Amino acid sequence: MVKSGNRLRRALRGPLTAAVAIGMGVALLAGLGATPAAADDPVANAKKILEFDARNITPSKAYRIGYLSECGQNPYCSARRAGLEAAAQKYGFTYKRFAANFNPATQIKQVQNAITEGFDGYLFAPTAAAPACSMWKRHLEPLDEPTVSLDLPMCEDADYSEGLAATVTMQRQAYYNAHVDHALASCTEPCKVAAVGGFVGSDLFGFWEKAIQQGAEKFPNAEIVVDQPANFDPRVALEKIQNALLAHPDITVILSSWDDMSRGVEQAIEAAGKTPGTDIRIYSIGATKDGIAKVKAGTYNETTVLLPWEESYYAAVALIAALEGEPINGYINEADLPAVADGPGTIIITKENADTMSEPKY
Repeated sequence: MVKSGNRLRRALRGPLTAAVAIGMGVALLAGLGATPAAADDPVANAKKILEFDARNITPSKAYRIGYLSECGQNPYCSARRAGLEAAAQKYGFTYKRFAANFNPATQIKQVQNAITEGFDGYLFAPTAAAPACSMWKRHLEPLDEPTVSLDLPMCEDADYSEGLAATVTMQRQAYYNAHVDHALASCTEPCKVAAVGGFVGSDLFGFWEKAIQQGAEKFPNAEIVVDQPANFDPRVALEKIQNALLAHPDITVILSSWDDMSRGVEQAIEAAGKTPGTDIRIYSIGATKDGIAKVKAGTYNETTVLLPWEESYYAAVALIAALEGEPINGYINEADLPAVADGPGTIIITKENADTMSEPKY
């Protein structure tokens, strides 16, 4: 049980001698019938949550959930809320949404308010990894009620942080590396590359920049000549890429971290008298309805899958599982969920496999 596990962790943190701590830990574990934790297996974790969901259980009570969201108002966040609504309808829980609008200072106040109000469990989508880690360790982890995280990893962990009932996410360093590597591998001959990302200082921009850096080292044919933030805004992307093409008219590859932002990239290419997808290749992120359509049309050469609806739906399922005594206690990679695993089998969507992708929910 998650509650017992939290009590054990708190007991072992006390000012005890090593021998007493070890003895207490063994005694508590024996009383719980616990065994040492196995290595985290995301594929097995995904299978567990899918099997739990397929049982269509009726929970033992109507739970109240605190949804601590980093979101504001955008298509990604709206799709994630729709996934949560679907889970609420299926499992009969209610939830209260605390929307931090990407502000860590706002989120910490909301975490404190949610704990004061009291919920049966919490869904926690960090505004930023470092402050979220502090919120988790100081406020949420000491609770008997379980927490499932989604959207971003935290506490310098690659994905799952110990003590959570589960982590459900797609966006981590390995995800961005895969996207950039696919794009830069297309440079079989020397080529010039421009990149537009999100907000400077954000964790997502940090993932993006590290991915570009490691990709450039891995694929020496690809020369990164422009690397700019564009705030996920197609208007900003239009301006940045127009300037990039004026300075470097021989750019042949453009990386974009969001399908909607890629619309501005497309417009800038056309304004330069070139053909998107042919003269200049576009590698985007999102696999939105528009993004998939652009890939099928040959305008974008690739879009990398994001699954906001599935992210919140299965995070909520994992929380219900924990409340019913079946916590995952590990990482669930959204790439192992049916939208990808039963479709293209990869997060990289191209014209060749776009028809195998289920209809995007946003």
